Amino acid sequence: MSKKTFNAKVLKNCLLLLCLLALATKAQAAITGSADTVIKQNDNLAIGKPLPNLSLQTADGATVNLATLKGKVVLVDFWASWCMPCRASIPRLKTLYQLYGAKGFDILSVSIDQNNKAWKTAMLKEAMPWLQAIDKYENGKDASVLMNVLGIQSVPFVIILGKDGRVMLINPDGTQIETALTKQFNP
Repeated sequence: MSKKTFNAKVLKNCLLLLCLLALATKAQAAITGSADTVIKQNDNLAIGKPLPNLSLQTADGATVNLATLKGKVVLVDFWASWCMPCRASIPRLKTLYQLYGAKGFDILSVSIDQNNKAWKTAMLKEAMPWLQAIDKYENGKDASVLMNVLGIQSVPFVIILGKDGRVMLINPDGTQIETALTKQFNP
C-alpha cells in the first residue's frame, strides 16, 4: 500500500469518526433537559436546597454520605464510563482540583455505570484523584437511585454544593464553574 493510499484511508477514517462523534454529541444534547426543566419537575434539586442525604458506595466498598461533605465547596459530577462527553471533561476537572483542592474544594464523581468492572476500569484509566462513588441501579428501575431522586435524566450532569451543603449551581458549563470557584476562593 502506498503512503498516499494509506494517508487517504486514515483521513477517511478520521472524518468518519468525527462525523460519528458529532452525531453522538448532537443526540446527547437533544436528550439532555435544561437545568430549569429539572428544577421545575423536581423539588429535590433546587438552588439553595441541600441534596437528599443518600449514601453511595465508594470504589473501595465503603460508603459516603452526602452530609459528610459539608464544609467544602463540592462539585458532584454524574458520569459513566461509556459517556464520551463525561470522559472528555475529566482533564478540566483535574485542573480545577489542582487549583482549588487545598483551599476547601472537593469533587465527588458519581458513576451511573451498571457494571462495576467497567466503572473501576475507567476510573483507574482516568486516574481521578478525588472521591469516587457509584449510584447503583435499583432492580427493575431505568435510572440510578440518586439520579432518580434528583430527576436527572442524562449524563454528564454537574451540581455544585456550597460549604453549607446547599446547591449553588445546577449543570453549569465550564466557564460558570470556574467563575463560581474563583469567587469562592479568590474573592
